[in-house]
Amino acid sequence: MSNDLIKPAPSNLGAPINQDAQKIFNIQEIKQFTNQVQIMTSSGLPGSPGYKATPLSFSRDYYNLVIYGQDPFEITDCHITLQKNRCLVEEDNIAPELKKKYSPLSPEAIEELKTFPCILANENRHYGWADEDQYASFAQLQEIKKRENGIELYFHQLFVIPQARISEHLDELGICGKYKRFNELNHSHWTVKAINLYEVLSDASLIPF
Repeated sequence: MSNDLIKPAPSNLGAPINQDAQKIFNIQEIKQFTNQVQIMTSSGLPGSPGYKATPLSFSRDYYNLVIYGQDPFEITDCHITLQKNRCLVEEDNIAPELKKKYSPLSPEAIEELKTFPCILANENRHYGWADEDQYASFAQLQEIKKRENGIELYFHQLFVIPQARISEHLDELGICGKYKRFNELNHSHWTVKAINLYEVLSDASLIPF
């Protein structure tokens, strides 16, 4: 798969992800509500200058899945650009009703998509499985911009997950794809799944706190 599908922001070029990282931001608290999961993040130490606590609320009903290229990513905020024909339109990877609702990327759809949590990952290095040093991240989709050359997606990454572990839960995450061996982690694209991501990750012990 050509890596021209992903175009990182210049500020994100540099050393690859620290493979020993367990968290990216300090997660203080998680609260579950009927239709939302609220994650309280913070920077700095309580009482210190610059300390800031920020609540992030995510849908329990849907999540964004974004797969891109094969280059490692940094554990920082980032943005990528995907071709338009890989965004919310591939019939094998998105339910027809979700494609109809979200693929036009109307202002209303964009605001709703930003409330869905996100799995951000590289393409698997092998058909059907990832190397042990491949990591995905649980991220917040902060901004979506329609450009002439594609769709720009901006992310705030919260914690990393071994990608090989994600591959163990393809059915629960709804990412088996058309063929069992060639699953969605093998293909650069953006889609939406009508699945409670937090519940799947929690049941699989993939929430690192």
